[in-house]
Amino acid sequence: MKAIIDVKVKDLKRAIEFYTEKLGLSLRHKDLEWAAIKVGDAEIHLYLHAGITSRLEFYVDDLDNEVRKLTKKRVKFFSDKKMSNFISVDENQITTFSWGRNAFFRDSEGNQLALVKDF
Repeated sequence: MKAIIDVKVKDLKRAIEFYTEKLGLSLRHKDLEWAAIKVGDAEIHLYLHAGITSRLEFYVDDLDNEVRKLTKKRVKFFSDKKMSNFISVDENQITTFSWGRNAFFRDSEGNQLALVKDF
């Protein structure tokens, strides 16, 4: 079994560039209305007419290093101190919660994404 997450996008070409060039993921399929992006054993399907717009998360082994790499590619991170279980946020916008750490950012389409590292 393989997980597939559908993400709604406004501009398919721009979204493909973000997921492949900024995040370093691989394009598996593309047509006029959707694209399949490989991420480990799962896929992200970018759709012009359907899909989620927030809370897509990527589990990473080294959160600080991934944030540094994406920051160099001009990905902007943010935090929200109003989130439940919020403890603190550091100078790199990595948020610490009672269960682990997250780095929140947006894709080229404005969808909220996060890098996640549990304790």
